[in-house]
Amino acid sequence: MWVVYCFVSYLALALIIPAGWALVPIWLRARKSRHVYCPAASHTAMVALDPWYAVRMHALGDQELCVKACSQWPQRCNCGQACLVQIGVAV
Repeated sequence: MWVVYCFVSYLALALIIPAGWALVPIWLRARKSRHVYCPAASHTAMVALDPWYAVRMHALGDQELCVKACSQWPQRCNCGQACLVQIGVAV
């Protein structure tokens, strides 16, 4: 029975390790806060992205990003997040 467990573990590691090598850099780049120009407020704002959302979207083949926190919130919390065009995390 231990042979089956070893085989299944090997297959799991064979899938997890390459996925980690591909997705961990995306997570590391997405977790950094950055200054962007806010089109709604017409000046710069500090934006923090959701790194787990960036990783999920990149794994699905999409490069969509999501703002987790912004220095303009709560005043402009319902903005269209047009500032995301300036950020190229999942390049």
